[in-house]
Amino acid sequence: MITRRSLVSALTARKVSEWIVVERAQEIAIADEARPVRRSDLRTRFTVVVHLDVTRGRGTAKLELASLHGDALDVVDQALDLAGAAVGPTWHSPPPAAPAKVALLDAQLEKAELAAVASEVLHSLIRPAGTTVTAAVEILREQVAVDASSGFHTRWIASAIRGSALLALGDRSLEVAREARKLDDLSLGQGLLDAARDLALLATAGAPAAGRCALVLRSDALLHGGGLGVWSVFADHANAEIERQGLSRYRLRSPVAPGAEVIAEPLTITSDGALDFATRSAPVGDEGDAVRRFALIERGISVGLGLSTREAARRRTDPNGGVRNLVVGAGTWAGALPARRTIEIRRLRSLSIDPYTGDASLEVSLGVERSGTTETVITGGTIRLDLVGALAHAHRSATIIRRGPYVGPEAVVIDDAELLA
Repeated sequence: MITRRSLVSALTARKVSEWIVVERAQEIAIADEARPVRRSDLRTRFTVVVHLDVTRGRGTAKLELASLHGDALDVVDQALDLAGAAVGPTWHSPPPAAPAKVALLDAQLEKAELAAVASEVLHSLIRPAGTTVTAAVEILREQVAVDASSGFHTRWIASAIRGSALLALGDRSLEVAREARKLDDLSLGQGLLDAARDLALLATAGAPAAGRCALVLRSDALLHGGGLGVWSVFADHANAEIERQGLSRYRLRSPVAPGAEVIAEPLTITSDGALDFATRSAPVGDEGDAVRRFALIERGISVGLGLSTREAARRRTDPNGGVRNLVVGAGTWAGALPARRTIEIRRLRSLSIDPYTGDASLEVSLGVERSGTTETVITGGTIRLDLVGALAHAHRSATIIRRGPYVGPEAVVIDDAELLA
């Protein structure tokens, strides 16, 4: 049987140079209308990070353990073998810093019976009239403990809620998914209402005509696929290792796109891993590095990078926990549309972003085209964008939304794009 104590003892016995052990004791409740299922599970997960110092440098290995069966010494030996095969330049871990102060546990879930809460969330969902809804809810409550060879130790309790639903109207359907740390932030019911409205629009949709247009990306298109959606392009390019290798689209202390620093409302983005109840917040990372709030982009200029312990050591600075939740600065756009042909993208079928160039392909699932007084609902077509440049120059909504790891404008307006039919 593997326990945190046995892992620590094994690491000490093997005289590992440096190590971190993260234990997650999780309670999970699932309520699912599709099967139907209502169950509760208990499980424990471990993350073990070892640093092996040898004469030719340092090797690092990270293991994720999904089972408590086995022997802790065997796990440590496997990690040392992997670290020995990955030796690179020597670097030294910085001293441990104070964990971030961040609230992660919903008070409503602190002592609640999670299966009952999951069932209640399903029962209370707003279900749009005339539609068929099949929903599922998963609620997690976990106790996290972190031990490091330096003597650092911390622990916290966190909650997480994930809701998904398939909404059908006639022969069409849409899937809605939301995640949050608080029940009050889940907004799955509002997502269903928005999906019902969009399904009604899809019933009247036709094929688009190719050509240039202005583009409005609404929240479900902006955040397609969950997480950061289109904004993930800036998280990718703020990776310090990628930037050091010269593979990022833009460089530190330079504009993220030509002219991005001189427009009327230059872009500002902050990574905030200490944002209360955000889904990617944590006091420390899996390598024991304290999570910090830092700017990625200020007024169109790249000013910060996500630094792991290794990258921070190589740059002789402090780690910050990497890029986590993104806070994007609001703009002043209040909804007035450009006079030219404009396509409001409400939903995407798929979003593909090249992690190095920032070029993106957006497959349109639902859009509303407006030209003068004419309004047409469309489905299909592809939009190709230089996503970094487009978002850096876009007009941002004054309305701010909060969803999962994202806090920022509800919509953006891109002045010039091309729709490929």
